[in-house]
Amino acid sequence: MPAIRPAEASYVNMPPAYRPRFFAGLVAYQTTQLQQAMGYSQEVAHDLAYHQIQGVQQDDAGLTHRHLVAAKWKKNIIGGAWYMAVPERASSLLWIMIEDAHRGQGHGRRLLAHVAEQARAAGATGLVLHVFTANTAAVTLYRKLGFSDIGKEMFLSW
Repeated sequence: MPAIRPAEASYVNMPPAYRPRFFAGLVAYQTTQLQQAMGYSQEVAHDLAYHQIQGVQQDDAGLTHRHLVAAKWKKNIIGGAWYMAVPERASSLLWIMIEDAHRGQGHGRRLLAHVAEQARAAGATGLVLHVFTANTAAVTLYRKLGFSDIGKEMFLSW
């Protein structure tokens, strides 16, 4: 697998045209995780995931501390992150997603590092996230990046 050169990877405010694809990816991911972790049927898991994400989107209206950032590679958007950065509080990574064709190449690691850097620059005291324990790839990545378990949440402090 070729290394990702810094000139090929960048992070920008998520373009409105990519947002439906990003949110559809989040719903699909969350649906699968709810099915695996909670034993929900596909229909129930999808409805719950859809409403969770819609609820957070509605809560975002007018909030300046919530951010949608897109990961670009070779001029193509390949995923993104949705996070909250509040000065003097722990920031929250709400969701992060790299499209299937680009997973396992370091894009998620680089995007998460970018989010942490932006949260730190905003004056946040750390970064907290929620992860399903069955998502072993994500748990492994988060631990490698310095997150530690605090119950069912993970936290990265600086």
